[in-house]
Amino acid sequence: MKKRVLFFVTAVCLFLTTILGSTKMVSAATTGELKTGDEIHGFKVKQTAYDSSTKSDEILFEHVKTGAKLLVIKNSDINRGFSIKFNTPADNDKGINHIIEHSVLGGSKKYPSSNIIFDVMNTTYVSYANAFTYQNMTMYPICSSNEKQLFKSADIYLDAVFNPLLLSDSRIFEREGFRNELKDAGSKLIYNGIVYSEMQGGLSSIEASAMINAKKAIFPDSNQGNISGGSPSDIPALTYQEVINTYKKNYHPSNSFMVLYGDVDYKAFLKMVNENYLSSYSKKEITIDRGTQKPFNKLSKKSYTVPAAAGTDTKNKSVIDLVFAINDMKELGMDNYIALSTAISLLNVENSSFKQALMESKIGESYSISLDATTYQPSLHFIANNANPAKSNDFYHLVMKELKKVVKKGLDTELIKSSLRSIEFQEALGNNQSSAVNKMMTASLFDNLIGNSIVDVNSYYRKLVNKLDERVLEKVIEKYIVKNKSAALTVTTPEAGLLEKNQEAAAKTLAEKKASMTKKEVSALVNRTAAFQEWNSKETPAAVLKSLRAVSLKDIEVELKDREIKETTVDGAHVLTANADVDKISSVSLGFDLSHLTPDELLYLRFYSDMIGNGMATTNRTESQVLNEIALKTNTISTAVSAIMDNKNGTSAHPVFIVDYYSFEDEYKDTFELVSDILLNSKITDIAGYGTRTIANVKADFKYQFAEPLNLALLRSTAYTSPLYRYSNYLNGLDYYKFILQLEKEIINNPAEVAKKITEIRTKAFNKNNLNILFAGDESAQSAFKSAITGLTGKLPDAQYGKAVYSLPKPAKREALAINSTVQYVLVNASLSESNVPQSGKGNVIMNMLNNLLLTPEIRLKGGAYGASAAIMDNNYIAYTYRDNNYVNSMKTIGATDEFLKALTSYMTEETLESYKLSTYAAESPSTNELTDAYMSLLYHMQGISLQDRINRLTEIKESGIADIDTYAGYMEKLNANQNYVIVASPSDIEGNKDMFDSIISLQ
Repeated sequence: MKKRVLFFVTAVCLFLTTILGSTKMVSAATTGELKTGDEIHGFKVKQTAYDSSTKSDEILFEHVKTGAKLLVIKNSDINRGFSIKFNTPADNDKGINHIIEHSVLGGSKKYPSSNIIFDVMNTTYVSYANAFTYQNMTMYPICSSNEKQLFKSADIYLDAVFNPLLLSDSRIFEREGFRNELKDAGSKLIYNGIVYSEMQGGLSSIEASAMINAKKAIFPDSNQGNISGGSPSDIPALTYQEVINTYKKNYHPSNSFMVLYGDVDYKAFLKMVNENYLSSYSKKEITIDRGTQKPFNKLSKKSYTVPAAAGTDTKNKSVIDLVFAINDMKELGMDNYIALSTAISLLNVENSSFKQALMESKIGESYSISLDATTYQPSLHFIANNANPAKSNDFYHLVMKELKKVVKKGLDTELIKSSLRSIEFQEALGNNQSSAVNKMMTASLFDNLIGNSIVDVNSYYRKLVNKLDERVLEKVIEKYIVKNKSAALTVTTPEAGLLEKNQEAAAKTLAEKKASMTKKEVSALVNRTAAFQEWNSKETPAAVLKSLRAVSLKDIEVELKDREIKETTVDGAHVLTANADVDKISSVSLGFDLSHLTPDELLYLRFYSDMIGNGMATTNRTESQVLNEIALKTNTISTAVSAIMDNKNGTSAHPVFIVDYYSFEDEYKDTFELVSDILLNSKITDIAGYGTRTIANVKADFKYQFAEPLNLALLRSTAYTSPLYRYSNYLNGLDYYKFILQLEKEIINNPAEVAKKITEIRTKAFNKNNLNILFAGDESAQSAFKSAITGLTGKLPDAQYGKAVYSLPKPAKREALAINSTVQYVLVNASLSESNVPQSGKGNVIMNMLNNLLLTPEIRLKGGAYGASAAIMDNNYIAYTYRDNNYVNSMKTIGATDEFLKALTSYMTEETLESYKLSTYAAESPSTNELTDAYMSLLYHMQGISLQDRINRLTEIKESGIADIDTYAGYMEKLNANQNYVIVASPSDIEGNKDMFDSIISLQ
């Protein structure tokens, strides 16, 4: 179980820990041997610094010959990382940069893999591999806990971006971007392409469309308003030559920025980069259009529509976005950027007077404020969701009126001061699994936006805190919002029936296009389609796969730390402790067993958790005091009603209420007092306010899930067979959504009765006798922690309850979810135990093979879906597709996994098998920090999973053999025979295959 920040302190703390959570001191001494001006392997040192949060020496190099920049972040983190970024503003809506991002990973001169990124992920010892297209930059990050593999992976990425096969093979562009397909003369003409499918899904939600529309409205004369990912209506107009021209313009060392992160020999790396790549280039002048928008003379007003299925309830379902264009980041400056970001975070806090005024207006159901600083010229959005479109002008006037009030009366800045403590928390916690990617991404963004990757952000923040009394926050609100003339008011409204009209129009266009073709043209396209699929079906040669690896499995040892788990009882509570070699800080998890609650009571308690997560006052503290103390004492607190397995096989489970937080050694008493006050004394009597606010946010979250429904499909499919996921589905899926809709009515009609019910359930839920406490920290701190426990248990009742007996709702075996989108999702599931399939690390190796050799080639590369994968998750086998365009064919491919494995045995070699074992091992043994590892050992213990069980699983991976492929062919035959599934698609696409489903549920 990973810690989930369901209890948000505020956006302020998130802002601090993700963007501002570093303290840099500029110092040449920290780098030891190097100082500014020194040269090594063709690179010159431009700047040095020390980052105390990651304990990193930072050295910014510039390649003398080309001007390429390379930032070394040198620290002890063994999860090493490399990334390369190019500045790539979007010139139009055709998605050129996005398609280039995909296409350069479609093979290179040195590594002619059919699809590098998936071959690397599935056959090498890497912990992370990806690529991103932002508005103005394209980034390629990759990580490995092995230095040799990191160097090899960096070489793979460098060859991909500088020597792609894309330059000589247009088929890569057609596969990744867009192509026409005709299977035979009698078939329908279709559009296909991975990015084309991806963006159909990416822009299918009204929220995504509204954001795009707002950008178009506020940047009408600027490239900052273009859709960097590409618009499905514009992608078909893109030509191969345009792609090549754009690639040649941007993909040059002079336009690049690289980051090398972790415990690495950076000198050897500089030598490799210079000799293998940069030395063959010369410096090139590349002009980047930052696309600054000229100020408006008056408020711009725009209205847009988005497609929705026939019968969709569109009343008051619009999105109103009041958007402002801020100054270019270079002109704005870091002082003003930090101040503006901080001010927006405070406005966005649920209990701020500004947010309360929006809620009371009833213009929409939920509201958000966001500063998009991924563009050269940031945009600031005030958004009303599920809004009445006729009240857009009212929304504008309300926002401006309340902002003027804020400027006059001032902001509550206490939270800013207390959240400074987050820096101390981050330094104590150290690096985690995501540190490499986060650091590389932050450095790349800063380089792109302001031309400086080493920014001492905390110095700006501390300076801001010291000047709060000078009303710096109020001043930036006045200057950059209230007096800002560059503003647009946009309304995006769903139109029922437009989805079907668009589908019919697209089908008609394709039919007319085919009808206009001559027999010769039809024949040529049929032949071209066949030739393309033949080329696209070729597997990566074994020699190429081997060339991607830098280490072999024999070089990797099974290394898991054996931690002594101590169990005791303190004042009726069950306490488990694990030692972590850390200073001062500890990880605490409180788990209340809820087996005595009924299903209905679980839903009410889940709602109580959500209310806490949105912020509540207690009988002893105001809401602001609660938020301030959380930031000061725990960094963040997360609460959740969840479930845990009763055994390591996952064949039974029970519900729990989880509270996770961090605490410093000298503050255990204080944190227990704070946590107990939040759990036991939050003011449920104010249900009308807190409940209404929470319901609005929950509904907004589900609205997003309805547009991106893969998680809902996963919950429902696994709930069919798994006791654990039946709880997850019940507490987080459509059952909870239906409960929320009913609860909304109950709160309106009888709030006192709802408050009484939740209060009674809270009293029943939190008892010392059903409490398990997990503590990970320094051994010397354990006695102090145990002594402080009575600060919590002393406030808990000592009641005894019998276990409730019930069965949770079980979804249909064959289910369809109808959504307002043309893209589709498939989720297939089967129980391992019900199919007599053992849980083994060998199964994960087989899943890797299926992903790389069957699902990705057939469903993504040939079929055009954005993603497809299979996995073993606890006691479940799952296979899914993501942003698909032909779920029937995808289901056929997934259903043929057993036949594929039977055929695979005959030509699989030990050497190729080694690659799949290697990548599986990397995924099963991620690097993590000391405290997290200790905490995870406690969770494993709670589930009955011993250290030897974990070692056995890794050993099973290493011992997988070719004979196991044939064994799993038999297992897959059983799993395919016992599968259940959930299909997500448009109503018309579901109707066309309605015999496939036992149940159809509309998410419109």
